[in-house]
Amino acid sequence: MTMPAATAVPLSTGCRLVAADGRELPLRAVHVHTEAAGGLAHVQLRQTFANPFAEPLSVTFLLPLPAHGAVTGFVFTVGGRRVTGRVERREDARRAFEDAVLAGRTAALLEQERSSLFTQELGNLPPGGVVEVELEVEQPLDWVSGGWEWRWPTVLGPRYLGAPGQTADAGRVVVDVVGGAPVAVTTSVRIGDATTGAVTSPSHPLHVQEGFVALSGALDRDIVVRWPVAAPAPGIGLETARPLGDADGYGLVTLVPPQVPTAMPWVPRDLCLLLDTSGSMGGRPLQQLQAFATGLVAGLRDGDRLEMIEFSSSPRRWRAGRVVVDARVRLEASEWLAGLRAGGGTEMHHAVLEALATQSPESQRQVVLMTDGWIGFEREVIGHIRTSLPAAARVHVVGVGSSVNRTLTGGVARAGGGHESIVGLDESPDAEVAALLARTERPLWVEVRLSGSALREVAPATTRDLLAGSPSRLSVRLDPAGGILVVEARTAAGSVTRHLPVPPMAEGVGRRVVSTRFGREAVEDLEVAAAGGADPRAVDAAIEALGLRHQLATRRTSWVAETTEVTVDPGAPLRRVRQPAALPYGTSAEGVGLAVAAPPAPKAAPAPAGFAPGAVARSRSESPRKKELPEMSRRALPIRHVERDEEMASSEGGLAVPAVPAVTARIVRNDGGQLVLELTWATGGDWAPGGVELMTVDGVWVTTTGAQPGTTRPGSVDAGATVRLVLAWTGAAPMRVRVSGLDLAVEG
Repeated sequence: MTMPAATAVPLSTGCRLVAADGRELPLRAVHVHTEAAGGLAHVQLRQTFANPFAEPLSVTFLLPLPAHGAVTGFVFTVGGRRVTGRVERREDARRAFEDAVLAGRTAALLEQERSSLFTQELGNLPPGGVVEVELEVEQPLDWVSGGWEWRWPTVLGPRYLGAPGQTADAGRVVVDVVGGAPVAVTTSVRIGDATTGAVTSPSHPLHVQEGFVALSGALDRDIVVRWPVAAPAPGIGLETARPLGDADGYGLVTLVPPQVPTAMPWVPRDLCLLLDTSGSMGGRPLQQLQAFATGLVAGLRDGDRLEMIEFSSSPRRWRAGRVVVDARVRLEASEWLAGLRAGGGTEMHHAVLEALATQSPESQRQVVLMTDGWIGFEREVIGHIRTSLPAAARVHVVGVGSSVNRTLTGGVARAGGGHESIVGLDESPDAEVAALLARTERPLWVEVRLSGSALREVAPATTRDLLAGSPSRLSVRLDPAGGILVVEARTAAGSVTRHLPVPPMAEGVGRRVVSTRFGREAVEDLEVAAAGGADPRAVDAAIEALGLRHQLATRRTSWVAETTEVTVDPGAPLRRVRQPAALPYGTSAEGVGLAVAAPPAPKAAPAPAGFAPGAVARSRSESPRKKELPEMSRRALPIRHVERDEEMASSEGGLAVPAVPAVTARIVRNDGGQLVLELTWATGGDWAPGGVELMTVDGVWVTTTGAQPGTTRPGSVDAGATVRLVLAWTGAAPMRVRVSGLDLAVEG
């Protein structure tokens, strides 16, 4: 692997290509160990980082984690010292991290950007040293085809960011991409269930021995392990717990509906397929989408209603409206699906609104969204569904690809009262097609409600429809004194009511996962409410309280850990690296705007290693005229289309990379009367922090009182190194800085 030397300006594609200078990247090894049983998994993620430099190293890493998981532990080890983290308010955790780094102590920070996307920062890795970071994650398993499935993300797909300003935190979710082989990952899984068949994986070769599973691969796709178990007995179960010092009790309610009655009335389906054909779906993802959609169409009954809408830069319909299904319609729909082509941006929200616009009063409208989910404005789409969903409608989601954005797919399913399915590039879609057809035709339990003297709160607040033999869990907050929990549901045969006794709960009794699952589910309910227009300040306060109470990473709470001892020289220059990732397996570099297929030529250059070849193909129904693409979509096209002569400086693996200035300045901190700037030297130079001037937002130059403790001492600076400038400052963030003979624009 190689060290990135330059990055591109973020584009609406949501990724930057980084060049390489021949040095090794800091992330050296990743191991994932899982203990799984009874539908729950406890996962330990261990990452090893090494500093090959003579200066202290800071590393920033965009880290994918399970969207439904709860990060319950954060530890790092440096120089034989094991440092345990804690959860604090996001701002407090950031301040503690930066204080430690300024003082020369090694520190680590984990911040949530999305439910499935985290930023992990390591500060002050000692020169030549190694730091090992461990995360503990509690994760629910999915029930798939008569057994449990454990799915772990290892790589991030670039997110389309839409029009300028559409994704408010665009700079924090842009993925750095580098050519070459991805980092290796090893995985071990210990299965505690009594299996009824072979353990399998559609993603990796397995070695299985006495309930222990080992596999290895690369950080370029989800890790998926499945094992069949005996079908759970129909009924309702309750597990309770109460953490030490908590005024509430908690419970996990498990619901298993009975088998399908032999005679159930058939209600015509009103099915709308909403198909993502944007550029990132090009190649194998689109093929999987076509296979899944074709299977759904083939499984429709005569008399069902079908509507299909594909979308990229804009939505395009198969027919003007719904069509009653018969043999001819199934054939024509399959032919249309086979002709789909990928290209353009991912303007999903317009397509969602169109899909929800109409419904038939005599049937339940079922929308099935198929996508890789690679957008940065997830909240906007989830909010549209939250506010526009008719009472009788459901929105199901099929995530397609090797790195699905499950913040989007899970949030849409939650807001839409539907189910989320994931289909990898090497997986047969048949089982998920059959399950989705069953869900859209005859859910057995609907309108599930919980009440009773012991109940204080339910999460998720909206319960999805349940299928025969398919277990589902609800998290509840309970009166620790106990009481009665009442479960009610509507079925084809009438209503169902069950009364569950809830015993009194003493402090410190039960598994921690019972309370943390409630905390995680309650946070996700709040995120959906915020997307639907709830008061953002009230939502943020509630999320913060839940994160602190249950010691969970959330959008408002972060994990932080720091040594008590000084581990590096705080006055020395440092190195700062963003750990890049490979493109997800099966993804086209052209499709995400990192390259474009060259026109036919006698001596065409070979495709870059690690990237799929092929041109970006467009939908037959999409006009190639440039004027139909929104402005941001045009800017999201391959880099070679954008001011090439002025911006291009070098290329890595055949992919163009924009140049970077000789010295760049960015603000690390501006609070409490202290301004911390970092200056990174691309070509090296001399550092002498004498008189410092700052330009205010009004364009006025102000002379400061000079460098404060924590500033890098004077001396020569090597190429690629960073110096720190600490100033006394109480104003707004400056626009420019003059220091050491340099006049630099300041990045926020």
